[in-house]
Amino acid sequence: MSRKLPIALILVLLAATAAMAIPLSAQAKSPTIDGTISRGEYGELTTLNGIEFGAALSPEGILSLAIRAPASGWVAIGLGTGIMDGSWILMAYESDGKQSFSEQKGISHFHEPIKDTRVIAKAVHTADGYTTLEFRIRLADFEKNGRLPVILAYARRADFRSYHEAHAQTVLTF
Repeated sequence: MSRKLPIALILVLLAATAAMAIPLSAQAKSPTIDGTISRGEYGELTTLNGIEFGAALSPEGILSLAIRAPASGWVAIGLGTGIMDGSWILMAYESDGKQSFSEQKGISHFHEPIKDTRVIAKAVHTADGYTTLEFRIRLADFEKNGRLPVILAYARRADFRSYHEAHAQTVLTF
């Protein structure tokens, strides 16, 4: 069998996975932002490339997002472009009981801190080898034409510089 066929199949599967959209509609109760994901808390909860991702929308247009990854380092959710370049990114980790957060802007394959804050509420917690980040934003600040591209990533180190261990992407639709 030609090596081109398995590579082409992998590329097709990756493109299909990346193109899958998650429809999201408002739910009555917003998740508790406490750094844990409880059963039934998020209207949409899925796993992408080993990363658990939750999304919930309030009737008032407040979007709650969560990421849970198998690492004790940083976790991040990026919004806006579906790739790192141009995305707004919230990175977070917990180390020695101290929560650290950084809002960043993706620039090419890098990122740098930004001063403006868009987060309404946030929490991060590390336990049993998993790090969970939850936060709230105003949907209107990010959504365009009923769509919001999302990127997810995590690293094994608790800093804002380490290269990601794994990443995934999806699109929320409204």
